[in-house]
Amino acid sequence: MFIKKIELQGFKSFPERTKIIFHSGITAIVGPNGTGKSNIVDALLWVLGGQRSKSLKGERSEDIIFNGNTQRPPLGMADVILSLADENDKLVINHRVFRSGESEYRMNGKLTRLKDIQDALWNRSIAEKEYFVIEQGQIGLFLTSKPVEKRLLLEEAAGTAFYKTRKRQAQNKLEISEQNLTRLEDIISEVSRAKNSLQRQANAAIKYRQLREKIRKLTTLHYRKKISHIEEKIQEITQQYEQSQSQEKEAASLLKAEEKSLGAKRKEAWDLEKSIKERQRSLYTLRSQLSQLETDKDKEAKRIDFVHEQKKRAAADLEEVTQEKLQVARTKTEVVKDIQNTSQEHSEKQVALKKAEKENQAIQKKMEERGSSLEALRTEYFQNLSEHTEVQNESVRFEKEIELLARQETKLTEQLTNERALLEQKMRLLEQKRKELLQAQESIVKKKKGLNAQQEELDDILSSIENLQNTISDLKAKKEEETHHLQALEKLEKKEREVDAAEDIPGALGILADAIETDSEHAPLIDVFWKDEAKATLVHAQELMKILTQKKLRGNFLLLSPHKKQDVPSKVLEDARVLGLFKSYLKTDPKIQDLIHLQEAAVVKDVESAIQLWLLYPSLNTITPQGDLLLSSGLLKLGQKTEGIFTLGHEVKKMKQRLSQMEKKISPLSLELEEQNKIKQKLEEEIEGKLTIIEQLERKIEEIEKEKKYDQTETEKIKTNIEILNNEIKTLSADREGLTKKMENLSLEKFREEENALKERLDKQEKEIAQQQEKNEQKKKDFFELKAGLDLLEEKTNNLNQRLQTLTGREANLAAKENSLRAEIQNCDKNKVKIKETIEDISSKAKELDKDRERREKELAQDESLLEKLTAEQKDLEKRIEELREESEVKKEERVKWEIRKAETDRDLVNLEESCWQDLKKTLQEVKQEILEQKIPDAEIEGKLAESEERLQKFKSVNLMAEEEYGIQKKRYDFLIQQKKDLRDSIDTTREAIKKIDQESKSQFLKALTEVNQHFQDVFSILFNGGSAELNLSDESHPLESGVEIKAQPPGKKVQTLSLLSGGEKSLTSLAFFFALFRYKPTPFCVLDEVDAALDEVNLARFLDLMKKIKDQTQFIIITHNTKTMEVADYIHGTTMAEPNITSLYSIQLEQKEKKAS
Repeated sequence: MFIKKIELQGFKSFPERTKIIFHSGITAIVGPNGTGKSNIVDALLWVLGGQRSKSLKGERSEDIIFNGNTQRPPLGMADVILSLADENDKLVINHRVFRSGESEYRMNGKLTRLKDIQDALWNRSIAEKEYFVIEQGQIGLFLTSKPVEKRLLLEEAAGTAFYKTRKRQAQNKLEISEQNLTRLEDIISEVSRAKNSLQRQANAAIKYRQLREKIRKLTTLHYRKKISHIEEKIQEITQQYEQSQSQEKEAASLLKAEEKSLGAKRKEAWDLEKSIKERQRSLYTLRSQLSQLETDKDKEAKRIDFVHEQKKRAAADLEEVTQEKLQVARTKTEVVKDIQNTSQEHSEKQVALKKAEKENQAIQKKMEERGSSLEALRTEYFQNLSEHTEVQNESVRFEKEIELLARQETKLTEQLTNERALLEQKMRLLEQKRKELLQAQESIVKKKKGLNAQQEELDDILSSIENLQNTISDLKAKKEEETHHLQALEKLEKKEREVDAAEDIPGALGILADAIETDSEHAPLIDVFWKDEAKATLVHAQELMKILTQKKLRGNFLLLSPHKKQDVPSKVLEDARVLGLFKSYLKTDPKIQDLIHLQEAAVVKDVESAIQLWLLYPSLNTITPQGDLLLSSGLLKLGQKTEGIFTLGHEVKKMKQRLSQMEKKISPLSLELEEQNKIKQKLEEEIEGKLTIIEQLERKIEEIEKEKKYDQTETEKIKTNIEILNNEIKTLSADREGLTKKMENLSLEKFREEENALKERLDKQEKEIAQQQEKNEQKKKDFFELKAGLDLLEEKTNNLNQRLQTLTGREANLAAKENSLRAEIQNCDKNKVKIKETIEDISSKAKELDKDRERREKELAQDESLLEKLTAEQKDLEKRIEELREESEVKKEERVKWEIRKAETDRDLVNLEESCWQDLKKTLQEVKQEILEQKIPDAEIEGKLAESEERLQKFKSVNLMAEEEYGIQKKRYDFLIQQKKDLRDSIDTTREAIKKIDQESKSQFLKALTEVNQHFQDVFSILFNGGSAELNLSDESHPLESGVEIKAQPPGKKVQTLSLLSGGEKSLTSLAFFFALFRYKPTPFCVLDEVDAALDEVNLARFLDLMKKIKDQTQFIIITHNTKTMEVADYIHGTTMAEPNITSLYSIQLEQKEKKAS
């Protein structure tokens, strides 16, 4: 398949759409450097999927898009279309990229992936790694490349590169599959445990359901028996209760009248007591004011003492300031005198300084004359010294060379010492590495032991978590069941509240049921005795009368108004048959306690007692704990215990308490589960951490072994260096001895004698000048001492002036402070007078308040006497009321007796209703109406029921959802097992595929190596006109990983390494290898980028001849500057740049050595 054409638009230097037609044979692309020749090759590589920015001469993908010039703007897209064709097939590949980074590939006009394009090229014998393109510079670098890199080209020719990719993909797939299998086995293990557990729970749930159904049927029969018994009992008690209730009402009316009189007395006493408390508060306030005035008086007296003390301190401070002011004045006078004396001394020293300066100038002139004579003598001396120096320099040179050799010898000795120390260090390091290796190996063994222990602990934790999850699941199921029960009760309570509900009216206080509290035992009695009242709306009688005139009302209302309490006769309460008063079991809202007119009843043991009491006290109402009610009217209601507002309310509270207890049980279990999960997570993290540490230790062992090997190599190098240093030291020692002998032959005695004579004359004259100089120095010293004294006097004068200025300021400050202290003393005298006036005013106010206090104490005593009198009258009236109450209680006892018996019966019925609902989730009415197929004698029901319940109690927690959960887990387990089997089959298939790929790759590669090696020898002989070359594996024992080595011997040469070949020989050898590849696997086309640049004319001719021989099999596209290469081309494309950064293309066809414009 040959390249037919390539179209470029926006690619590098081709802004406009450019179509380049290619033909079979040899096509040359020529043009000056930088005109875009290589851009055509880059476009070819890029459209075929080249991803290396290095091969495209750009750092970023957007660099290949035309960036514009001074006249044209940048483009936003690069597009290249390549057309490939042969006699039977055609392939059009399109690659397009945008500046946003988006890129797309098309094949034959359809969007596709790069991988699909590469597979299509591979199927058409076009290598995926572009070995058909020999780039600029690649020829020169090929021979010096690594053996592995040479192998890559051979693999492409052999076709094993494709297998290598497939093998890598298969290995990745194998690794992923093995990881998935490990995870799947863990999941299967966990699911299997859960499945087995759920299977056991499901079996238990089936047995549990069957037993519960049996218990339900027996319980239904049991409740039918109880219902008939309770209904008979209720009818007997209700009649007795109604008779006793009417007798109780008569006794209660008399008691209310006396209590009303007592209330009036209590109100009068309360008003008087309130007045007394008010007088006491007023008297307390007056006494507090008196106490405050005494306190203020004491404070003012203390202020007088403080002002006196303040005046005393100010007087003492004034005396100190006066003394200090006098001291400052004396000091100021002394400073003025010092300034005058200093100024006089300064004038005298200034005159002496001028005189000394003139004398110094005369001496300096004389010294300059003597210096000229001394300079002439020095010139003669230095001339002689110069001649001496030349000889001496030669000697010094020898000394320096000797010294240099000595230093080098010392340096080498030090280096030898260092090398020996380094050798010792390396030996110690090797020993240390050996110890580290042993420690790391021991650490791995310990970590693995700890890892096994933690794994066992993790298994225990997982088992504990499973148990906790099962327990929590059971509790939640029970909680859900109780919640449904609670919701049903709340609906019943809501429905009960809605019955006979009155419409809302202003001022209403809600229903009676919300204003009364009682325990669960007596709640059913309220539903019996106050059944209608419990659901009535509480409203003040006066408020209701106002509303009746405005609108028509419907519903039940309980009117509120102040009333006299109706007491039950005390004899009734003393009766043994009476358990207590009905209202005593209730707690009423304090707001309405004294306003409601509800009937009272006596709670009695049974219906018989209620009737007996009613006969004695006809006005007494009685109720039994079972709910039997006997009204004072004589109406006896037996078995009236029903489930009303109060009973339902208490049942709702009980249910909520049970739900709260379940929540309390679930909460700690959930916390424990969470804690176990945390421990599990921590253990897993620790296990993971230990696995990481073990992996790190294994890597460390590998690194230590590498370092140990490296240190051993370094140790050998150091030993070699020590030997070399010893030889160098010996050579330097011999050179130093030779230079020492040469230096001994030089004689310096003659020059030293002449030098000494001149030196004596020069020293004598310098000595005379030095003596004179010493005298001059003394005079200079005196001069500078005089000048220093003068400077010191000036500094002293400045200091004295500054001190005088400071003293003047201090004198002014003291005067101001003196005036301030005198003013403070005057203020103290004025404050003292004011304080005395304030004390007199306070004493006057205190006398007036004391008189008012005595008057109020007398009035308070009179009120307290009147209160004692009222209290005595109140006690007498309370005694009378107590007697009447005892009388009323006797009648009340009779009513309470029957009332209690009635309440007990009603309660039994309500309890039975409640128990029935809890056990069967049915009302008693529904139980009576239910039709049962199986009939059991009454005597056997309780026995069979107890036996079944005992069997039910033996069941521990039962998961009722276990059957459904087990089905889900079983289905999941079977699915996972099938997945595990599929994964194992996939792993085995993948391993077999890898094995086959290795065998096929090895066979194809060795075959290609043999044939390419033969072609390489043939082409090498053609290009070099002789010589020998061959290809060898660097490691023949591992042909699948081994690199490829090239050996080449040009004719007449024997080279040890390829680096000794010349540039042209390297290029020809590389070309010989590439053409050998083409002979083994001819590529449809080949692109050569300036590969002829390094060839001389002879080698170039050979290369061109070879290219002409195979041009019928391979289409050649060559970029060149060589005219010889152009001559063999069938077509030439020329590039130029008429505009900056824009390539223009021209084409010609060469036929029979004549050029014609195409």
